[in-house]
Amino acid sequence: MEITATESPSKGNGYYYITEGNHQYHPLDVGKRADHLSISVEDPENVGDHKAWDIFRLLPPKPDKIGYGFWHDASLQVLKLCAFVILFLLTLGSAVVAKSLFFLMTSAIGWGGMNMTICRDKIPESQWNTVHITNRLVAKWVWATFFALSAPEAFCFFRSLHRSLFKNVKRPTLVQFVIVLFVETLHGIGVGVLVFQILPDLDAISATQLTSAIGFVPALLSLLSRRPSRVGFVLIAIDVLALIAQCSGIWAYPSILQKHSVAITWCLIVISLPWWQNFVHVDSAFAAVQAMARFACRLSERRSKTYVIVSLWKICVYLLCMTVFTTSRMRLDDLLQRDPFGEKLITITGHNLNKSQIDKFLIRMSKYGEDGRQKCFCYIFTNAQPEVVDIDDQRVVRLKRQVDDDDELPSAFNVYETYVELNQFTSPYDALWIMLVQVSAVFLCYQSSMFACKVMMQRLGFALPMALAVPTTVLVLSITCTFRAADSCHLTNTLTKELFWKCFSTYSSLTVFISSPQTWIWLGWFISQCWIIVYVWTPEHERLAKSEKLFVLPYFVGAFVDQSLAFNRRRDDRARIRPEDLEFDQEISSLTYETVSGTGHRGLRPPPSLSSLSSGKLENGLMRDSANSTDAITKIYACATMWHETPIEMTCMLKSIFRMDEDQCARRNAQKYLKVIDPDYYEFEAHIFFDDAFDVDESGDAALNKFVRQLIGVVDQAASAVHQTQMRLRPPKKLSTPYGGRLQYILPGKNRLTIHLKNKNKIRHRKRWSQVMYLYYLLGYRLMMKVDEQSRKEVISENTFILTLDGDVDFTPHCVHLLVDLMKKNRRLGAACGRIHPRGSGIMVWYQKFEYAVGHWLQKATEHMIGCVMCSPGCFSLFRSYALMDDNVTRKYACKSEEPIDYIQYDQGEDRWLCTLLLQRGYRVEYCAASDALTFAPEGFNEFFNQRRRWIPSTIANVIDLLRDYKNVVRVNESISIWYIIYQTVMLVSSVLGPGTIFLMVVGAISISFNIDTIWSLLVVTLPVLTFCVVCLTAKPEKQLLMAQIVGALFAMLMTAVFVGTSLQIQKDGILSPHSIFLFTVIASFLTAAILHPLEFTCIIPGLLYFLAIPCMYMLLPIYSICNLNTVSWGTREDPRPHEKNDLAKVRKGQHLDLVDGDWSIECGNACRLLCCLKPNRYESSPQVGIL
Repeated sequence: MEITATESPSKGNGYYYITEGNHQYHPLDVGKRADHLSISVEDPENVGDHKAWDIFRLLPPKPDKIGYGFWHDASLQVLKLCAFVILFLLTLGSAVVAKSLFFLMTSAIGWGGMNMTICRDKIPESQWNTVHITNRLVAKWVWATFFALSAPEAFCFFRSLHRSLFKNVKRPTLVQFVIVLFVETLHGIGVGVLVFQILPDLDAISATQLTSAIGFVPALLSLLSRRPSRVGFVLIAIDVLALIAQCSGIWAYPSILQKHSVAITWCLIVISLPWWQNFVHVDSAFAAVQAMARFACRLSERRSKTYVIVSLWKICVYLLCMTVFTTSRMRLDDLLQRDPFGEKLITITGHNLNKSQIDKFLIRMSKYGEDGRQKCFCYIFTNAQPEVVDIDDQRVVRLKRQVDDDDELPSAFNVYETYVELNQFTSPYDALWIMLVQVSAVFLCYQSSMFACKVMMQRLGFALPMALAVPTTVLVLSITCTFRAADSCHLTNTLTKELFWKCFSTYSSLTVFISSPQTWIWLGWFISQCWIIVYVWTPEHERLAKSEKLFVLPYFVGAFVDQSLAFNRRRDDRARIRPEDLEFDQEISSLTYETVSGTGHRGLRPPPSLSSLSSGKLENGLMRDSANSTDAITKIYACATMWHETPIEMTCMLKSIFRMDEDQCARRNAQKYLKVIDPDYYEFEAHIFFDDAFDVDESGDAALNKFVRQLIGVVDQAASAVHQTQMRLRPPKKLSTPYGGRLQYILPGKNRLTIHLKNKNKIRHRKRWSQVMYLYYLLGYRLMMKVDEQSRKEVISENTFILTLDGDVDFTPHCVHLLVDLMKKNRRLGAACGRIHPRGSGIMVWYQKFEYAVGHWLQKATEHMIGCVMCSPGCFSLFRSYALMDDNVTRKYACKSEEPIDYIQYDQGEDRWLCTLLLQRGYRVEYCAASDALTFAPEGFNEFFNQRRRWIPSTIANVIDLLRDYKNVVRVNESISIWYIIYQTVMLVSSVLGPGTIFLMVVGAISISFNIDTIWSLLVVTLPVLTFCVVCLTAKPEKQLLMAQIVGALFAMLMTAVFVGTSLQIQKDGILSPHSIFLFTVIASFLTAAILHPLEFTCIIPGLLYFLAIPCMYMLLPIYSICNLNTVSWGTREDPRPHEKNDLAKVRKGQHLDLVDGDWSIECGNACRLLCCLKPNRYESSPQVGIL
């Protein structure tokens, strides 16, 4: 095929395209093919300027080291393969064990009143040993079976109760509750009749095969819900055949087991009733089925509170069925005996013995008696007159002794004329152990199945094991029964002698098994069941979906866990995003929300709020479906805020944007050309909001400052580094805006990058106001004003995400996809954050590596598990637009600071405050440890202290704000309980008491280490701390920071001595002393967390530095922060403004601006520092920018 490189005049974007056959590709559309085709990716205007003598070229920058190398990636692939194999074996094995053990218990019930052939090791003189199974012995298996049935219902009860108590779930209406109760009652009775009446009379193989015929209702509803299609008649025909096959279970087994003909027919129908919710669809041709589908949707919203009562009721139904149907086999007092699981007396009989064999038996027994130094009492009976027999030098009476089952007697042999009886006790609690193993296997099967579905391993980890569970169980039981028929001692060492499956039908060969009519009937059931649950092979749910999204009902049946899970697996009816629905060939400017959302400005409705959308809310935050599949396309707005970043920091952030552009382009081309339906497809757009982007030149006009010019200069470098070829992007489109200016780039992947240049004299500057700006612009203007239908607005806002970035962040598209997966998992998730890794060099960065690691390993993970993450850092977080547009979120976030506390909470900790607003509106914030992002941390001591000077007060202010509103938060937020509020209160109190605690700890440590009096130790510690406090209250910030360095270094040397002294003290007192236990506990907690994060294990190395810095960071830093509450400057990346060279550059302010919008200049002589009287700053204004 001919391949050429031409410029596409229709695109007009200045790039060359590859023509291959009838298709034309962008160089990025075909990966790296542009490299070996030597295609120059440049602006066409510059192509003609190439000179013949210009033969020298630059090699592309070295590729970024993304990931952990080849061996790490290879090991992940091997681990993934092992996970597939282990998950398959775990699910299949647990299903087979659960099913086999359950039928073992039902077989034990069926053995009641019968004789079982057992191993002849007890009476080897006889070729045929049997044991009589009494009804009193069977009672323990009845109770074990009942507990095995009730365990899943008890699990459902506790789970539903927890959700009802700690989460906001809807209460069912009376009609809904009555219908669910009626259906579940029929289901419980059907299971009870099948288990306690029918299965005990069936052999284990037939019982296993019968479980393939419990899909009558799903088969019928699948036929009635079949949606019209081009191959509809073929599918309907297959549905009819599947229904006929399932109906054969109604007449096939009654012909085999006549006495239960009506019961089997009724059971097979009612057992499949609860799964009707999963097999009705609103697109059915029948109005009744459509109504049932809508009713099922309403039931799914209220099932937690419904099944709190229904699960307990079903346990009562099982108990009633057990009592009714087992009393026909045994007396009620046998069933209700005091200790059904204890020891019971059984009788083992050795048949067909002659006199010589009996003599051998008696001689062996006499030797046993001599060896055991005890008497062996045996009783002999014949058909003739009674006689006296001498055994072990004793004369015994020939009358048979009446032994009560409750008498604790040693084993006794009763010798008859042609047989011998052995009376011995059974193993205690054997039935209880079998039941516990069966229940454990059931729960293991459920957990492994749910895990396989969550991590997208459903085909091999769930669908295939569910399909193979019944055939594998039949195969295992057939082999076991065959071995048992050939050897009565088979599995004697594993199971007790009186316990084994019923094996009425054994097959001598595979040919005999296949030719059996019962096998053909079972194959019909099995194939039809596989067709009914064929949807489990085509999962379309999102990754890490919640269990409510995966399974329709909150319970499973222990008797047939594989069928109940397969029928209960929710059919994924999510609308697919087809390639033809995506408008690929439109102009670049329209490849955003407008193409999907439509046009028109016919009235502006208020944004959706939590209260207005609550009517359509699904329980547990399930994502809502949309009639228009394109509305559900994931849309990501990457919004970065910049100020005074260095070129390296800017390049890292731009490279991250180019990686996202490349990833989105590859996914778009896969859908466009390869017709691949990508569930992770998304639309992408990047925005950079540049604060204080203008300077005033000598003529008094506005001009781009050095940081903006610096950003423009590194754009091509970042593109070249990502695409590994020298690239020059097309010059940006320049626009004048009311807030300053705007530059619009078209990225190589045809996505758009917009740089918003803010003039602080025209619009409020700083990070929070930049965030408010893009929230109003992107969500209020770009999103809500382009769509009129409220339902479409809701769906679009749920699938639109704001990726907040700092100007120095570095990440990969994979990390963003992980955050998106969390968002798709739960509608109530308002924000998700990843693992932040500090980068840089120097001692302060080393300290922060350990601090960040411990904070994420312990604190953030704890908050994620027991409640909600309190802060999603703005440097790399994903926010849901639906949550941001709720009442009291963005609008309240845009409030101006009025009170002193506002400056601390709103402006100093804007990220934490936005998360606090989300929590107060009932949304959840989560943490994803696998989503990594790198950011440049402060490398200098002063910059670090200034950063933490902002963080500490804002953190405390936001926590107090949340705790003050705890009643409302607990009420509206299903993820925050009163216990989590108590946890945050304890953390707040510990933070407040932390400096004093560290102070006392240092005093005690110095006293012990240097063996000095506590008074002198207190004086040594108090003097530098008091000096530092005085300096912080009187001196300028520069002097305060210098003093902090001096005192911090002093305390670091003291901590070094403390470390040595503590080591000596441990050596003296031993490892069990209180100091040793405390120290080892702290070290063990950090070390354990590091081991659990092997890829980040090196972060624990600076732990010793962290130990030395404890007094400085936990005592001096809070003091510095409290003494400088009046300082609201940013503290990091401060760039002193140059002095104006002449008076022309000084212009008066056109209007009054709030203090928060200006730079702060605090002089010691102007006012008392503690009164927060601030000197106003001079603001500069400039005429409106024209062409940038």
